[in-house]
Amino acid sequence: MGVEEIIPGIIVRHTNRRLGRIEVSDACGRLICGKISFSEFVDQVGEGFRELLDFMMEHDLHPGRPDEVVYCVDCYAEFCCRDTLKTQLGDLYRMGAAHVQAAKAS
Repeated sequence: MGVEEIIPGIIVRHTNRRLGRIEVSDACGRLICGKISFSEFVDQVGEGFRELLDFMMEHDLHPGRPDEVVYCVDCYAEFCCRDTLKTQLGDLYRMGAAHVQAAKAS
């Protein structure tokens, strides 16, 4: 399969690519768009989203599909973990939206 045949929305879990330091909002926006991997995201923002990322990897979810992630959290997450996962997901999208707004303003 060539690069031109790659389907948009593929989940990127790991890569050896090294990014320079980017803003948290930029990292969130890039993760949602599938432009950086989960491991690159953790390198940029630290462990604050670890539970959410682990859940998404375990259930093969793409961060660019929030309704699907929320549905799976409601169906498959342990009751005691749901609030943490939903809070982290809300933070991810709130920060990612800030990146999108800033990009549009430029």
